[in-house]
Amino acid sequence: MIAPSTLQATVQRRIDAGARLAWIFADRVGTDSILYYVIEENGKLQTLSGQVFDAVRSLAVRVPAAAWYEREISERWNVRFENLPPSRPLTTVVPAEQLRVVESSEVSTLLYGPVRSGIVESVRWVVETAGEDFISVYPSMWLKHRGLEARFVNVPIALAPYVAEHVSGASASSHAAAFCKATEMLLGVEAPERARAARAVLVEFERIHQHLDSLAKLAEDASLSVGSAQIFAAKERVHRLLCETTGNRFARGSICVGGTRFDVFERLRETCLRELDGLQKHASSAVDRLVSTQSFMDRLIGTGTISHGDATAVGGVGPTARGSGVSCDVRAGDGFLFTPLDFREALEGGGDAAARTLVRVAEIRRSFQLVRNALDADPGGPHRTSFGLSNGEAVARVESPQGELLYFVRIDSGAIARVAVRGASFANWPLFVPSLSGNIFTDFSFIEHSFGALQSEVDR
Repeated sequence: MIAPSTLQATVQRRIDAGARLAWIFADRVGTDSILYYVIEENGKLQTLSGQVFDAVRSLAVRVPAAAWYEREISERWNVRFENLPPSRPLTTVVPAEQLRVVESSEVSTLLYGPVRSGIVESVRWVVETAGEDFISVYPSMWLKHRGLEARFVNVPIALAPYVAEHVSGASASSHAAAFCKATEMLLGVEAPERARAARAVLVEFERIHQHLDSLAKLAEDASLSVGSAQIFAAKERVHRLLCETTGNRFARGSICVGGTRFDVFERLRETCLRELDGLQKHASSAVDRLVSTQSFMDRLIGTGTISHGDATAVGGVGPTARGSGVSCDVRAGDGFLFTPLDFREALEGGGDAAARTLVRVAEIRRSFQLVRNALDADPGGPHRTSFGLSNGEAVARVESPQGELLYFVRIDSGAIARVAVRGASFANWPLFVPSLSGNIFTDFSFIEHSFGALQSEVDR
């Protein structure tokens, strides 16, 4: 732990030397407040922490990626950051009439959400528009107060992955894998190779169905009903494959600390022998037809553009950042078990909705290949290892469909004392409102679905 007087200066110095700020979060041990800074140096995560007695210096002025983390901590943990740029409340819902930027009879204020048509997570957008041009957009994302981070406390280790799976139901395997990976690191155990292969396959299938979901919604936005239905049908086949394999459409209840709850790999191998070729052909055909439709791609080109500099400065991850040319795929350098030697990230330089769409298309193809690599490896051995409880803390990450997913786990006296979650969507949402600049109201859903961000990873 670093002395409080030098913590921020130490972090700033490391960032100035080239480290990437990945996360800031808070913990409370007894009456002491602890700040944690997670940075990436040379492809590896480093955690710097220190006790907070009074106000601490904000990093957000020089490191824009720190802004949302510091705002959340200041509002939810009562830590005061000196020189934190003034902004509207992040974690509380402000009445819409207090959010108006322009008072004019020519400006309309629209409340979009939290209840919208379709299966959409709860977020309220206060939109000021003159005609179709955006003047200001303000999101309210903390609406349900689910308290899932607090729910982990004192939950038995065997049951805690179930809680992780419900942080974001659509990315259940990624969250369970990240929680288990962090817990295994602090316990000093490693899941057997067979279990790691099964986890890798589950996460890749999750990536496939989440990317298909984003593409189908984009097709729906463009009124391409047939294309949308074909892609949704391919997504449904992924869910049915997972259900046949694990008993759950999102593979919940499969991953546990120490490995998998049953021999998931064997069931995956058996099911994929029958289903994988047909599924891949169906998905590839539907996706290729969509992106070869020129009117569809024309609608996305130039829509919701994010520059490489902005994506880097704000700390974007996943397809959202890779669409702006930012190299950030955890699988490329974090010991992903079955990554082929010639693995290259799917990168596009356009920074717009079209670029993010093409990244997802490329990642669907590569995920199918990664699934085949894991199945071909067919590692033997047990699917689970035993472990004993010990005290400690650790941070681990997984490349979820939305991007880099981080989990912090602390165990005291043999029980879970703190779990903190930084979903990829939390890192990407700060880029959303800036991406609306220069666009019109009818672009909103195209930009939103090109991000593929999950509200549940914010209101956790």
